[in-house]
Amino acid sequence: MPPYGHNVFDVRRLVVLREVVRCGSLSAAAVSLNYTTSAVSQQITALERDVGAKLLERGPSGTRVTAAGTRLLEHTDVILGAVTAAEQDLARAASAVPDTLRVASFSSAAATILPRVITRLRHEYPTTGIELVTADPDDGVALLGADGADAAMVTEVPGEPPEFRGVYTVPVYDDEFFVVLPRDHRFAAAVEVPFEALAAERWVVSTATGTCPDTRVFHTACRRAGFDPQVTFRADDYGTVQGMVAAGMGVSLVPSLAAWAARGDVAVRRLTHRPVRRVAVATAAEPAAASALARLVSLMADTGARLRARGVFSVPASPSSVA
Repeated sequence: MPPYGHNVFDVRRLVVLREVVRCGSLSAAAVSLNYTTSAVSQQITALERDVGAKLLERGPSGTRVTAAGTRLLEHTDVILGAVTAAEQDLARAASAVPDTLRVASFSSAAATILPRVITRLRHEYPTTGIELVTADPDDGVALLGADGADAAMVTEVPGEPPEFRGVYTVPVYDDEFFVVLPRDHRFAAAVEVPFEALAAERWVVSTATGTCPDTRVFHTACRRAGFDPQVTFRADDYGTVQGMVAAGMGVSLVPSLAAWAARGDVAVRRLTHRPVRRVAVATAAEPAAASALARLVSLMADTGARLRARGVFSVPASPSSVA
C-alpha cells in the first residue's frame, strides 16, 4: 500500500504520536498520557498500518521519528485543531457554549488542581472565559445555578452518603491527611507516625463548626485509633492551623493539597493509618455531552488522576529535613 493512500485513520492516534515524539520514548509517553506502554505501542502500530508508512524507528535508547512521521506531524496541529473546532461548533449548536464558566473553589484546590484545568480548558475553548470564585464547599454549592457558579469544588467523606444532595458530583482526588507537628515534637524526625501514639496530644481543628468532612475524617481516625481527641483550638483555614501548631498550641491534620505549602517551622509527617477526604466537583445537573462544562469536569477528573499518580506532597527523604 503506498504511503498516504485514501485509507481513513483515527485522528486520536495523532495525539499519541505527537506525545511519543515529544517525550522521546513509548514508556515516557505512556506516563504522560496515563496509558500503558503496550497501549501506546498498539496505537502507533495501528496508525502506521492505517497510513501505510513507518512513523517511528524504535530502539533500546528510545524512539526516532521517521521522515514520514515528521511529515504527518506537520499536519497534526491543523487536523486536531479542526476536530476540536468542529466539536465546539456542534456543542454550540446543541447547547450554547457559555461566554464564561464560573468555578467556585476552596483555596487549596484552587491552588493545586484548578491552574492545570484552566490552562487546558483555555486552550481548547479560547472564546470561553473562566472565572474563579473563592468559596468553601457549602457556599460553592449554594452558588450553583442562577449564574452564581457553573461548578463547585467540594469535599466528601469516602464511604459516607453524598455530602450534597440534589447536585451532580464527580470524584476528582482522594486527598491524604498528614500530621502537622511543632519542630521540637518527639515525632518531628519520624518518617511515619502511629496515629494512636498521638492520643494524649492537644489538637487544633480547621473548622469552627466541627461538622465539615475534614473534621469528620479526623474524628473517625481518632475513633479507629481508640481515643477521644482533646480539641483545644479551632481555626478557619489551614494556614492559621499551621501557625498555631508552630507556636506549640497543639498538633493537627492537614490534607496534602494544603500540606505542599507547609511552613518552615513545622514538621509534616505521614501517618501509618492514612485518613483521606474526597475532593469532588459538583454541578447543578449532569453537564450536556460535548459542552465546555462537561470538558471542565473531565479535565478535573484527569488532573486528579495525574496527582494521584505522582502525589501532591511527599515526606522528605531525610526525616530531619524541614517538611
